[in-house]
Amino acid sequence: GDTLTKIAMDAVRRKLNGNSSTFIDPKTVLLHPDSQSTLQALVPLISVFARHAPRQKEAVVAAFNGAGRITLMCGDGTNDVGALKMSHCGISIISVPDLEAKQRDALDGLMQIQEDKKSKKSKKKKKPKTQQKKSWEEHIQAMEEAEEELNNVALGDASVASPFTSRATSIKCTKDVLQRGRCTLVTMTQIYKILGVNCLVNALVLSSLHLAGAKQGDSQLTVFGLVVAGLFFFVTKG
Repeated sequence: GDTLTKIAMDAVRRKLNGNSSTFIDPKTVLLHPDSQSTLQALVPLISVFARHAPRQKEAVVAAFNGAGRITLMCGDGTNDVGALKMSHCGISIISVPDLEAKQRDALDGLMQIQEDKKSKKSKKKKKPKTQQKKSWEEHIQAMEEAEEELNNVALGDASVASPFTSRATSIKCTKDVLQRGRCTLVTMTQIYKILGVNCLVNALVLSSLHLAGAKQGDSQLTVFGLVVAGLFFFVTKG
């Protein structure tokens, strides 16, 4: 974060033709238009951003937005509020270190039991399964208890600034947002296509009937409405 601040200050000084008498505020220099033009070319080349202050996080997200990227930000505290508001899609997650460690230990225990089962099958040795079954159930119970405790954890300030909130301690929720967003986009596109085709068919039918001096009957309109409703139903179910 401090490195980006130095780069931003150098970019602003170059725009000022090296005038050192002009005061440059380090807290707001990252959002300066001159520094943002430099950061927009720099941030896409960086893979990891570490040890950033809240203003620095906000400036990084703003630089990605200015570079034409679609940004998604995950945050768990007050220091992430600015970046969550600046991003196109903000997700608030829960940060509970004790529950995270509990879930991690239970998951590691389950993985270890599965590896032991594979090794026993390869060696073809029979051993009593009572202790193994008990440990498996204990790990499952620990996972369930951790999930129940997560449901009772109070949401932080980040949930106020972000449109999405996940009661989870990992960033796997970003995958769910992307998948459901794509599904919603596909469904809405299909619905608009059905509406367009429906309008064209109605215009053609009504024009043909008008030229022939006829009108649609009640039964015909009912069947046509049921067919269109069925198309919308199948699209939304898919």
